[in-house]
Amino acid sequence: MKNLTLKELMTIIVSIGFIGILFVLNIVMPSPDVLVSERRIPAKFPDINLNDIYTGDFMSRFEDYAADNFVFRDKFRATNAFLIFEVYRQSDKSGLYRSNNVGLGEFSRINENAFRQTSVRIHRAASIFNGLDMNIYYSVVPDKSVFCESYRPGFVLSVAEEILFDVMSDYEYIRILDDLSAECFYRTDLHWDQTMISNTTRKLLSAMGAYTELTNHPILTAGDFYGVYAGQYALPIDPDLLRYVDIPGLSVSYLNERTLEMDDGPVYDLARFAGVDPYDIFLRGPQPLIIIENENTPERVLYLFRDSFGSSLAPLLMEAYSKIYVIDLRYLNIALLEMFIDFTPGSDVLFIYSSQIFNNPTILQS
Repeated sequence: MKNLTLKELMTIIVSIGFIGILFVLNIVMPSPDVLVSERRIPAKFPDINLNDIYTGDFMSRFEDYAADNFVFRDKFRATNAFLIFEVYRQSDKSGLYRSNNVGLGEFSRINENAFRQTSVRIHRAASIFNGLDMNIYYSVVPDKSVFCESYRPGFVLSVAEEILFDVMSDYEYIRILDDLSAECFYRTDLHWDQTMISNTTRKLLSAMGAYTELTNHPILTAGDFYGVYAGQYALPIDPDLLRYVDIPGLSVSYLNERTLEMDDGPVYDLARFAGVDPYDIFLRGPQPLIIIENENTPERVLYLFRDSFGSSLAPLLMEAYSKIYVIDLRYLNIALLEMFIDFTPGSDVLFIYSSQIFNNPTILQS
């Protein structure tokens, strides 16, 4: 056996020592309750049973657990991101890209089959208004990758529209791409900035025959905002500023899923700014049913079917409506709507969803 040199021996000792220290730290240090930067719960230690060991499922879940609970996880993630973006000069990290004009984003290719299935579900949901003489409209929020200064092989609106026109031909399409720009979106998040979408609001209201001159309401600031992509990026990045439009005269009630009653609440729930997703200040984030009323506008009703983008859009639309029912089909089956809503014939109905929702048809209950 070859005699080891002092240098080789020291390398082995240091390597074993380093691995040993990490091993001990992983045993003694408590597992995190939440991966704050990634906005998710870490994987739990898997249950042990012979079948899972035999099939390999146990080891697969254990690897997820070990990776999520590894000490200094964020430091290792940052090192990996630095190597990918700064040393190897790659254009993306596991689908996450950075762009000079839109900031951080995630490739969001259109799954044409999924997009068609979602369109069918929306068409089916719209059909409940047949016979009520409703004015039914639909729109799609394009992924911000369409505004990148260089091509990103992600969302293609023309492909999306071709599918929509085929499935949703009974209803009126509102195209909002030309009323958006890179500046309308947060640089560290997928969502749009409420204070930057007045042109989009005008376009929607005008198309629905509800246009009114928008008032220059005060713009208030919640604070620095690190969006969902900031945590995925893992490197230091300047935050966005989360701002909101202070519109007087609005009252809001939320469906209490425990009592099935409507409870009063704020338009902007600033307590949620310190939560996992600060964007949830807008209408409390994910909610099955919200009713917003405006004492300062003439009688006009809108049924708004939306995802998270609609949380910040809905208060702006209140400039032209006395009441808006904000409905999220991710959390409320459309068959149950009549339990909570008395439909007003002749009102407006708007379905507006982002490309992320269109790519996940099973997420909508219809």
